[in-house]
Amino acid sequence: MDDEHFGSCLRRAREDRSLTVGDVSVSTKVPRSALELLEAGTLQGLPAHVFVRGFIRSYAKAVGIADAKPLGLFDRAVNSETEAARVLSASPVVDPSLAGGIVEDDEAGRRRGLGLAVFVIILVLIATITLSLLLRRPPQSGEGLSWSRPPATKTVVATAAIDLGAVREKTAPVASSTNLG
Repeated sequence: MDDEHFGSCLRRAREDRSLTVGDVSVSTKVPRSALELLEAGTLQGLPAHVFVRGFIRSYAKAVGIADAKPLGLFDRAVNSETEAARVLSASPVVDPSLAGGIVEDDEAGRRRGLGLAVFVIILVLIATITLSLLLRRPPQSGEGLSWSRPPATKTVVATAAIDLGAVREKTAPVASSTNLG
């Protein structure tokens, strides 16, 4: 009985009362799958420990036993699992390059390349947005790249074209009279 876990204690009490897992699930409002995991004594697949403790209390109350024994067994199981995880995490980590092993740079190189690609894309986006904002804004002095010309320039050009035509008309007869004589 030393190898008893919290789930077997609860299952035995349920079977003594001739209840099914479905009956206990209905009376405790705990999902049937969670009760089955509890009876199996598995900690994986169950929600956070605080909820499991509530499930165990409800289960013990539904089958008519004190919750101290199953909760104590649950705490012992959680502590042993935590201790096993701590021992695994406490094992020394050896750098393969220091130990003379093969260093796998493929994964690090991919990550570095991906980071560089993201950086370049962000830089190009910032440059594009900056240029589009600068080209949309009119220049501060009112001069620069604009499609419309000031109206005074059109008048001057038109007047100069008319004057040039008059000069040609006056010089043309003089030129032809010199050629004749």
